[in-house]
Amino acid sequence: MIEIHGPTYKFKGEVLKKTDTLVVLDHHYDEEDKCFHIKQLLDNSPYDHKVRFDHVLLHDDILKNYNLEFYPSFLAREEEEFNQHQIVVDWSNRTHTFNFMLNKPRIHRMLLLGLIEDYNLKKYTHSLPWKHNNINSIPVTDYKFGTEVTMDKGIRNGSFKNAKTYDQLLKTTVFEPSCISLITEPAFFERESILTEKTIMCIYGGTLPIWIGGWRCADALGQFGFDTFDDIIDHSYQSLDDPYDRCHKAIELNLKLLKDFDKCRTIVEDNYSRLQYNLKLLQSDIFKRACEKLDVQ
Repeated sequence: MIEIHGPTYKFKGEVLKKTDTLVVLDHHYDEEDKCFHIKQLLDNSPYDHKVRFDHVLLHDDILKNYNLEFYPSFLAREEEEFNQHQIVVDWSNRTHTFNFMLNKPRIHRMLLLGLIEDYNLKKYTHSLPWKHNNINSIPVTDYKFGTEVTMDKGIRNGSFKNAKTYDQLLKTTVFEPSCISLITEPAFFERESILTEKTIMCIYGGTLPIWIGGWRCADALGQFGFDTFDDIIDHSYQSLDDPYDRCHKAIELNLKLLKDFDKCRTIVEDNYSRLQYNLKLLQSDIFKRACEKLDVQ
C-alpha cells in the first residue's frame, strides 16, 4: 500500500511502477488548484489501482468511475476514542434551539456566520475560538484547557483529544443544551462526503443534524444504519449542485424549526428513543465493524 496525505499531496509527474493500493488520508480536493491531484496520478499510471479513502464515505465527483474503496478508519478511531472516554450524557435540560462549532475558517463556516445573522437566528450555543470575528457581531468564545494556541481564526489544540475536548469543554456548554447541530464538515466544493468528530459530537449531544456545505452527509451517515431524522429535517439541500446553494438551503428549508425553540424541544423529547438508538449504534463500534468487514473481503 502507498499512503498519500490528501491535504498536502500535489501531482508532479510521477509514475506508479506497479499495481498497488493507494491509501488517501484525509480530504484530498485541492481548493486552490481546483482539482483532485490523485486523479492525475492515477491517469499517469499504466496500471489499475485501487484507491482506499480513510475519510471519504461517498464520492460522486470526477473519480466516481475509478476503483474506489471507502474505508472509515478515521471514524473508527474517533468512535473508539469517544466510547472509551466513558462520557456521561444528560439530555434533560434543553435551553437553546441549535448549536454550531467553528474552528478553521473554511468558506462554508464563514458563510454560516453570515446566514445566522441574515436570517436573524437567535437562541443558540456555539464555539468560535478565534481572536476576532470580523465577519459580524457573533461573539468569539474561549472554551479551552489553557495551553492551546488561539490564532486569529482558529485554535491549535495540541495533544488534547477530541473526546476530552467534547466532554470537558463542549458537552454542557454547546451540545447538550441545544436541540439541533449545524455541522460544518470539511468538504465544500467537492461532491464527496466526509464525516468527522463533529458529527460524532452531534450524536453524543443527542441533537438533530443539519449539515452546512457538505455533500450528501445525511446519506453517508444513513448508510451505516443511523437515523438522520429526514421526516423532521429537510435534507434535500444535501445534493444540490452549487455548494453555496447547499449552505443557504440547509438553513432556508429548516428555517421554521431553527426559529421555534419550543417546537424543537418538544421534537427532541418526543424522539428521545431515536436519539438514543443513534448513540447506542455509535457505541457498538459500527465504524470499526465496517472496516473489519472490508478487511475480510
